[in-house]
Amino acid sequence: MNRNVPDWWLKGAKWLWIAALALVGISLLAIVFRAPVEAVMGPVQKIVYIHVPSAIVTLLAFGIAFGAGIAYLATKQWIWDAVGAASCEVGLVFATVVMITGPLWARSAWNTWWTWEPRLTTFFILWILYAAYQVIRASIRSSSKRTISAIMEVVFFVNLPIVWKSVEWWRGSLHPRSVTMTGEMRQVLLFSMLAWIVFFAAVLERRLRLEWAREAAARDAAARAFEPGEARRA
Repeated sequence: MNRNVPDWWLKGAKWLWIAALALVGISLLAIVFRAPVEAVMGPVQKIVYIHVPSAIVTLLAFGIAFGAGIAYLATKQWIWDAVGAASCEVGLVFATVVMITGPLWARSAWNTWWTWEPRLTTFFILWILYAAYQVIRASIRSSSKRTISAIMEVVFFVNLPIVWKSVEWWRGSLHPRSVTMTGEMRQVLLFSMLAWIVFFAAVLERRLRLEWAREAAARDAAARAFEPGEARRA
């Protein structure tokens, strides 16, 4: 890739953001005004239209990071490091949304803010792992930073299928094995998933562009360091 972002990329990003914001706006309106109020939980149940799509996006983001980690280890191309780092950071944001909305929903559904049941526990571990990824990556100043980051992206991915299958592998899970909705509830949930995925793509693009700018700045700095004038002053 060129160090400067191509015009076609910038134009595509503009339309992606327009689509993302439009879809999220329509989704929020549908959640408030179209999705029926659940008979038992009442309006609090509508948190699920944020919680579930955020969880799906979290798994998608960390899945992309896993693929990027493998690609970097195989090719050593900086772009894959950029994709992995961006995906992990954006995924952690959505994972935090899951960690916030989950207890809000659980307080009404289970009469408790938190319980150490399988799905909650494994997802909490997932959140800790990728939060640790951010700290570890930021603390590494050596040339091995990208390789270590890629290894973490691959190793930490192991927890994703554990989160997904936790309700089947362990007893005592309060989470349902699948989301069983019909009618307008299902329609709103599916639309919210689409909106959140497109929004994730837009945020990921912006975060990836930041990595692109950092790479360009690093290469410019390296090039200046080897200029004849710079060498004489050194």
